[in-house]
Amino acid sequence: MLGLGEGTSSLRCYAKAPAKVILFGEHWVVHGGRAIASAIGIYSRVIAESLHEGIVVESRNLGVVEDISKRCRIFCNLKKAFEYIAGGDRVLWPASIVIDSEVPVGAGLGSSAAVAVSASAAYACVGGLSVSPDFISRAAYESEKVVHGTPSGVDNTVAAFGGFILYRRGDGFKPIHAGRLDDVVILVIDTGVSRSTASAVEFFAGRLRRLGSIGKEMLELAENIIDEALKAISSGDAVRLGELMDVAHGLLNAMGVSHVSLEKAVHVARANGALGAKLTGAGMGGSAIALVESSRADNVASSLRELGFRVYNGALGAAGLSVASDV
Repeated sequence: MLGLGEGTSSLRCYAKAPAKVILFGEHWVVHGGRAIASAIGIYSRVIAESLHEGIVVESRNLGVVEDISKRCRIFCNLKKAFEYIAGGDRVLWPASIVIDSEVPVGAGLGSSAAVAVSASAAYACVGGLSVSPDFISRAAYESEKVVHGTPSGVDNTVAAFGGFILYRRGDGFKPIHAGRLDDVVILVIDTGVSRSTASAVEFFAGRLRRLGSIGKEMLELAENIIDEALKAISSGDAVRLGELMDVAHGLLNAMGVSHVSLEKAVHVARANGALGAKLTGAGMGGSAIALVESSRADNVASSLRELGFRVYNGALGAAGLSVASDV
């Protein structure tokens, strides 16, 4: 494989990859249930160019520049992905990587995966490789292991493939056929309340265990919600999907993983016309999501921002990784 200075012409590549939200199944998926995740139209964008030497990564969001061909400190995760792309003991090719991501960090939207997928795709493109979602997802997973230790793979899969996916531990990921949902958007409502995912998972597991047979019935109900949500997504029934989000949130609240800030966000979103709203991710803080008709999105978002919430607007079931280049 040739790097610049070994016969290649100057090449510039552009890549973008979406954020993700968990629509249904958070926490329950840890205990044998299924989860549904969706790509949303909030993107990480990367421009990569061939260089004569070095692999210079710049994050415009962080205001950081680092040459990871030498000693890495900040972007070691991306170096791991690039090593996977190069394969085996091949030498990494020199490139500049400029990251401009609109995916908020720490909001449960898979920001690191969106960056890893877009950066990996742009780097592979500069190296002259054909870029497939599957290959780039696997490369990004190597990056995610550096960031998260033992990630589920949901975030990088959604960022690479887009759309909706169904997930159960041990069963892998299955794409979900979606009907027309163009008239609705997802609002992501960042409460600004920090939370420990590990603590939330531990609390949920403890309550589920103490509830015994009641907990088992709640898990069955969560699975029934998944079944109905699959039907609603396939038929493009946004109203039904919103109702199911409300019910799913009620279950999670009953399990003790909501928070006063999440309850306020959910209540205000519903009161201002959202079709449905719920916490997303670990809970106990973090983010909520609201399904809103596009025509009402600005009003709902304004009502939430007036209360101090940060609100992000994205298309539901958004397209996954895209790559383009010019010489």
